[in-house]
Amino acid sequence: DLGTLAGARELGARLAELVTPGATLVHNAGLWPSQRVLNADGLETAFVTNHLAPLVMQRPLLESGRLRRVLVVSAGLIIKGRFDAARTPTGEDFSSIRTYCDTKLCFALAMRDVATAHPEVDVVVLHPGVVRTDLGARPGLVGWLLSQVKRAWERPEVCAARLARILARERWSPPGDARWLLEEAEQPWPAVAQDVATRQALRDTTAQLLASR
Repeated sequence: DLGTLAGARELGARLAELVTPGATLVHNAGLWPSQRVLNADGLETAFVTNHLAPLVMQRPLLESGRLRRVLVVSAGLIIKGRFDAARTPTGEDFSSIRTYCDTKLCFALAMRDVATAHPEVDVVVLHPGVVRTDLGARPGLVGWLLSQVKRAWERPEVCAARLARILARERWSPPGDARWLLEEAEQPWPAVAQDVATRQALRDTTAQLLASR
C-alpha cells in the first residue's frame, strides 16, 4: 500500500525478505486526484503515492543490495510541474490538473538523486506514452468527455510491448546517473528538472518529512 508511509515501510520490509539480489524494480504507482485529500500522515495523497511512499518502499531494497535496476514510469507532464516546499506536500497548491504533474516531477528528481547515491543500480525515468487507462477518470460530463478523448489514445498492450523492449536493454544509464526517455528515445532532462534551487528544495523537504514521520 503506497497510500501511507507506514504502508510503504511495511511493503518495503516484506519485499526485502522476498526479493533476491539482482532484481529489477518497476515503479508504476500513480494517482491523479480530482480533489485535495490529506492522508493519515497529514500529507496530500498524490504527493505521498507518487513521490514519498515509493522512496520509502524501495529504501530497504537498496540498503540490502537487492536491486540491480530501477525503472520509473513517469509522465511527460513533468515539464508542467513545479514544487513549492511550503505548499505542495500538504496540497495547499492543489490543482486537479497540475498536482499530478508536480508530484511526478518530485519523484523523477528524487530518483536522479537515488541514481547518484547508488551508482551500482541502473536507473531510468521515462514517459511511457499516452495510454488508454482509467488514470485521471472523472465522474459526470467531464469524465464522459475524457473517456471519448481516450479512445484515440494508445492501447495498453502497445505500451506494454514498448516497456518490454526497454526492459530487455542491457543498460539504461551510466553509473551514478538516471537518463530520461520519451517512450524509447533518450532526451535531455526538461529545464524544470535541471533547476538547482528546485532540486535542493525538494531534497531538503523530502528528508525533513521522512525524518519526522
